[in-house]
Amino acid sequence: MSLFNGTDAEFSFSDTYDPVSFYGARFCEARVWNFFRSVMGDAWAAPYLPYAQGHDLKSRMPLWVCPSSKVSSLDIMQYMRSHFEGSWFDMTGPNGSDVGASYDGKPYRWRPLTWSSKGSNYVHERAIGTPQTGWNFVWQGRRGVPRQMASLLWFGVDDSATTVRTPVYGGATRVPSAFAGKGTQDGVTPPMLKFDMGTAFWAFNLVANWAYSNWDYIYPDVLAAIIDRQANYMKEVAQVDAQAIKLFASDPAGAVELITRYGESTGNQLVADWTTFFGQLFVKFRDGYVITPSDSKNCGCTVGSTTYPQTWYDRITVDTGNRYKCPSSASASADTDSLLQPRDKRALNSLN
Repeated sequence: MSLFNGTDAEFSFSDTYDPVSFYGARFCEARVWNFFRSVMGDAWAAPYLPYAQGHDLKSRMPLWVCPSSKVSSLDIMQYMRSHFEGSWFDMTGPNGSDVGASYDGKPYRWRPLTWSSKGSNYVHERAIGTPQTGWNFVWQGRRGVPRQMASLLWFGVDDSATTVRTPVYGGATRVPSAFAGKGTQDGVTPPMLKFDMGTAFWAFNLVANWAYSNWDYIYPDVLAAIIDRQANYMKEVAQVDAQAIKLFASDPAGAVELITRYGESTGNQLVADWTTFFGQLFVKFRDGYVITPSDSKNCGCTVGSTTYPQTWYDRITVDTGNRYKCPSSASASADTDSLLQPRDKRALNSLN
């Protein structure tokens, strides 16, 4: 069709059909850069940072990389939870924390991604973990097992940073009812405006949106629950593998039913458990407090405060001047002293 004139060696599909722009690099290639950085290290990633930033579109990254050590399914799940933590793009770190992070170190910026101020155009970063996610998965191809077990899909819904991925074998004949339903691909308008606690979509949206409300405090609990459950699933899958492989030798149909039932029951139980987990989070983090069990005779609990960090107090004084300033004669009360204690900000690095 003569769409390109030149040698095959000179041909670039990307440059011909979809040339990289500033927005393409910043919103899309930066995410690829972060994945590559996770497996190759900062030294590898540094030369490509200007490209990922959208400032040097000629210094293209390779299409793929070969890490020196094996990358596990759990590793990929971890990378998919990333918000650029520890990188130049980190929206909560020392170089990126701004009013958009709010007082709770939020690594999200609500849409739209582009905006204007005083005659100039700006962007928010588009992280890997984002609320604008219908579903996401990690696929695991496996050798040395019957073909019905060779494909293992770790399937999650909503934000890839707040979901638990449930295992579904490729040979399964049914899926969990909590994840099932017809959509536009079936010619059906999905019931997006009908709240249903029994569906995976709403169960995970509940937890995610509660975490968004006070990220520094709530997300560590969410992340710990995700990591614990994924680790348990890995152990369970190994046990189901052993049972199914043995059964395939004598009863292939029974083996398929075994792996089907496991995926079906696991997914449905996950949604029920995650709904209960939301209730636990709501009890613990409400009204600006952190409420934990104790021997207290009053409520059987200890009530702590999710206070603002000092940087946020400083920002309030800059924005409001003396509006909230106390006269020099006013002494701080004991309650005020407790509110001004340093923030109990739990690090996520140990969980990641």
